[in-house]
Amino acid sequence: MNLKQLQFVAHVAKTHSFSRAAELSFATQPTLSNAISQLEEELGGRLFNRTTRKVELTPFGEYILPQILEVLQSRDELLKSAESYHNPAHKILRIGFSPLVDMQRLNQVLAPFRQAYPEITLFFKECFIDDLSTRLSKEQIDIQIVPSSETQEGEASCRFYQDNLYYLPALDDEHAANRLAFKISDLPQTPIILTGGGCGLNNALTELLKSQGVTLQPYPGQAMTYKVIEDWASLGIGAGILPKAKISPDNKAVYPLFIKKNQPAYFSYEWIWRSDRAIPEHIATFLDYIQTTVPTLIEGQAESSTLRNIQRQV
Repeated sequence: MNLKQLQFVAHVAKTHSFSRAAELSFATQPTLSNAISQLEEELGGRLFNRTTRKVELTPFGEYILPQILEVLQSRDELLKSAESYHNPAHKILRIGFSPLVDMQRLNQVLAPFRQAYPEITLFFKECFIDDLSTRLSKEQIDIQIVPSSETQEGEASCRFYQDNLYYLPALDDEHAANRLAFKISDLPQTPIILTGGGCGLNNALTELLKSQGVTLQPYPGQAMTYKVIEDWASLGIGAGILPKAKISPDNKAVYPLFIKKNQPAYFSYEWIWRSDRAIPEHIATFLDYIQTTVPTLIEGQAESSTLRNIQRQV
């Protein structure tokens, strides 16, 4: 295995085309195809389904791609760290986050910071919850974003945003007929499809339902991705509950989930960092930004979303 093979996979996943990925990689298509085949053999499974019309990730490819991207990102971080050492004017800031986090929203709120501080390079690391905690304690990341939870000793936190939850009924679920929404207390007995647990979805749902006197009834199997939860619900295997950011835009078989009338159910996310250690000036600048500027940006996004909903209703 080598980095070039991993870069080939990343480019094919991005372009959905072996020919375009070869152009992007400055390689011939046979070279790229052979390299990916060798990597698939080493990993023990196909990464792509290839037809004459399109190239799509296999379920195994979807599962392994985040780890491939993390290896490539670690290489970039290594180079930037070396550059920062030799050129102290260049700073790096490492942000770890759960797969549940809305990456599009994160990009939007960080755009002004990037523009104001071009000398600071931001690195993103998508990790499972336990891994994030370990990385933060070992100073392998500078700040993490996770569903709200109790902070540990030596940590500080601030609110980021909230993401409303939606119920995905199993196919032909009679409880969904003629309904516009669901309350947690009225959820059918259909088992809820969960993930392996590392992303935080399972614990967050368990705690939310418990707070409303409802016991989570999990489906015995586990989905590898949020898209699999959608697919299984559409096949009638079970139901799902997901934050809006993790639901495919074209999925219309979803229902807003409420705690009670006019009170949506949601996951709340927060920034967490170490407060018991010396904080470099550029990280202190970022902490000030997320505590003073980001809340205003989030409020503006919420108002824009409300306005769009009103316009659609009119």
